[in-house]
Amino acid sequence: MATEREVLEFIIVPPFEQRAAVAAAKERFENYLGNRFPGYSFRVGPFAPVGDEDEFCVLPLMNFVGDDGRSYMCTPPKRWFLQEIAGACKQFDVTSLRHFAA
Repeated sequence: MATEREVLEFIIVPPFEQRAAVAAAKERFENYLGNRFPGYSFRVGPFAPVGDEDEFCVLPLMNFVGDDGRSYMCTPPKRWFLQEIAGACKQFDVTSLRHFAA
């Protein structure tokens, strides 16, 4: 019987134009997303040629190691949830301390 688990970690790839600003605010940005979506963790990835270069790309980490040491795939996240995360990324102001996480 396969083990099922929800995706709990996501990699966020910023738009090409915002890559330097997001990298500079990386820790604050990751904390902001973690506070917006409790129970999930986020990592800022380097710019990669994925998705639309003008939008944030949300990449779910789909695999995990089960108790038996074997690798399993997580249940894919719903599209609306990925869009909600991308929307929260757009709302983040990289130049402000408005979303400063203490």
